[in-house]
Amino acid sequence: MNFHFKRAEYYEGRFPTFRKPSEIGFFSLDEERKFHDDNRQLKYIILPSDMNNVYMDLNIGYENAIRKEFAKKEKLDTMLSWILYHQKEVCNNFHVPNSNKPQIDFVCFRGLLTTIGTTIYENKEDWLICATKFKSMIYLCAFDTDDQIRRREATTEREKLMCSWGYKFEQYLAADTPVSKPNLSVPVNEKEEYCIVLKGRLDKHTLLYSAEVDGKDPLYNNNRDKDPQSTQCYSELKTSRIITTERQHINFCRFKLMKWWLQSFLVGIPNVICGFRDDSGIVRKLEIFPIPEIPRMSQNKWSPSSLLNFSSCFLDFVKKCVVKDDPSVVYKFYWKPGNPITCEELIQPSEYEILPEWYINNLKF
Repeated sequence: MNFHFKRAEYYEGRFPTFRKPSEIGFFSLDEERKFHDDNRQLKYIILPSDMNNVYMDLNIGYENAIRKEFAKKEKLDTMLSWILYHQKEVCNNFHVPNSNKPQIDFVCFRGLLTTIGTTIYENKEDWLICATKFKSMIYLCAFDTDDQIRRREATTEREKLMCSWGYKFEQYLAADTPVSKPNLSVPVNEKEEYCIVLKGRLDKHTLLYSAEVDGKDPLYNNNRDKDPQSTQCYSELKTSRIITTERQHINFCRFKLMKWWLQSFLVGIPNVICGFRDDSGIVRKLEIFPIPEIPRMSQNKWSPSSLLNFSSCFLDFVKKCVVKDDPSVVYKFYWKPGNPITCEELIQPSEYEILPEWYINNLKF
């Protein structure tokens, strides 16, 4: 089955129904990517007093940094672990009247939803998403395409260095407690993560998804009226090259602001804090981008309603394709720029299996 979707303009218009996401849980991944059902990796964002005049060398400690192993496929395992630990909470949060089963249409990571939404504006990178249905819930998991594997294997030393800059920038601004300072003396460990688990809804699709968050605003703790399930306390940290030409400004608006907006909007994060760096990896100034203002700042290079309307249409398509409620059956969705999205049922999925036996055997609802 194929999905011949239309140009981005077709999906503009009415902004789809999107229920504000609520945080229903969290977990941590340690320096060895081991799952912990706690908040040990939660950080707090500490901003400098003068954001227009900073000097942050993102190269420091590069040779000692602990790299994330992108070739090792974790699939949905970390989130599945959280679900098994919190089956009662999942049922309570997704309860529907006259039913003992939670109403969940899709389980996935936020990054996958971002990939789907930006498809209509993407003209370079392909993607591969697999889906399996178990107990009425559809699990979505992204896999590397052949092109993505080739690009990663061809990564130059300069590109590896530039990839590390984002992690180092986070270390400059993230502290372990609301009253401490960031610790720059330890090596950056790219394997560590703090993730939140969210309940959301896009049109008629109920979503259970997880997202890594960079840190919490320590001032939010002083808000007595705060909602314990609100995600307004978090901030997203990004780096970008200092903009010196019109061309760079156009690309910044067209691509970076679009992804920043969608990533943060899906989680309900209010601000992106960007460190603008030079070509040597030195951050010279910081700027805060409020999420509600980003679409206006992007100068109509993309449409927020298009991103979400297309996402909803794609999820409709997945529901039509993924009909067998059987964790041993996997449906493979593949897209390459300029082509329709294709769906293929895999009877013997092997490497594309999403749900492990330990999850299938222990899920009780």
